[in-house]
Amino acid sequence: MFKVSIVVPVYNVEQYLSRCLESLVNQTLQNIEILVINDSSPDNSQVIIDDYAKKYPNMIKSFIKPNGGISSVRNFGIKHATGEYIAFVDSDDYVEHDMFEIMYNAAIINNANVVISDFYFTYPDKEIIYNEFPYNDSKSMIINLFAVLWNKLYKKEYLDKLNIGFMEGYRFEDVSFLMKMAVYHERFHFVAKPLIHYVQRQDSITASHNYQVKDIVFILNDILAFYKERGYYHTYQSELEYFFIRFTLGQPFRSCSKITDQEDRKYSLDLLWKTLNDNFPNWKSNQYIKTLPGLKNRYFNLINRPLYHISAFINRLL
Repeated sequence: MFKVSIVVPVYNVEQYLSRCLESLVNQTLQNIEILVINDSSPDNSQVIIDDYAKKYPNMIKSFIKPNGGISSVRNFGIKHATGEYIAFVDSDDYVEHDMFEIMYNAAIINNANVVISDFYFTYPDKEIIYNEFPYNDSKSMIINLFAVLWNKLYKKEYLDKLNIGFMEGYRFEDVSFLMKMAVYHERFHFVAKPLIHYVQRQDSITASHNYQVKDIVFILNDILAFYKERGYYHTYQSELEYFFIRFTLGQPFRSCSKITDQEDRKYSLDLLWKTLNDNFPNWKSNQYIKTLPGLKNRYFNLINRPLYHISAFINRLL
């Protein structure tokens, strides 16, 4: 059995792919497999994949599948992974040479289901270290979650037992996956060291402001349904409410405010506001926006519908 299976989704990343794969094939941890999954990319990514598969036949496993989006690639990767642990690395990012040795050793020593590290925001001219918050329990994870997959190492047996998978056909699939995992928080370990470079690209899916930002509404409602169906809603109601506040007034709101089509922009902003207020009409009384420090919580305390649209206008100009 491999120690770690690394799932790398590939679609239109020929400019970045070699750097990513180079950082993976040169890991100090031995006995790893790298599942490079081409989601029917129309560029020359497969040429690069073939070259690496030829050079590293015992490490690189190349797959080509019908286009289905990044969630379908990750589900495909979990199905085909044979390692004790699984990691997800986006093909436009790259990792430190000892990332998986550090994280795997931490997982074994601490008998961890999930190991989480700090990471770098990597810009063309600078890098900023993001210190991941240590989620000590389910509630802490829900209110503090930075919803990214690639700074984490997951025990394969743990993922198989949860059987959550990634929701296909929508963006923010990482939010859904991690929020559902949160209620099964058990044996999470943290490594206080940045180990992966999250490359900031203006042309990335995350940076785009299009109709897909409305996918967060579907994802939020799906998460809420999950908590209710599995009997967790009342236990985590206040935390879920705060999560909804963050994800309707935070980054999706900023993305919606930058949609160029005026009618679509107004519809999207109204939809986010409605999603928050329909599900949590008393959100202004949430204990976390009242007690947690920080400018964002001060903003949450002040915001109302008129200010919401004024904020959107100001954000659009920035």
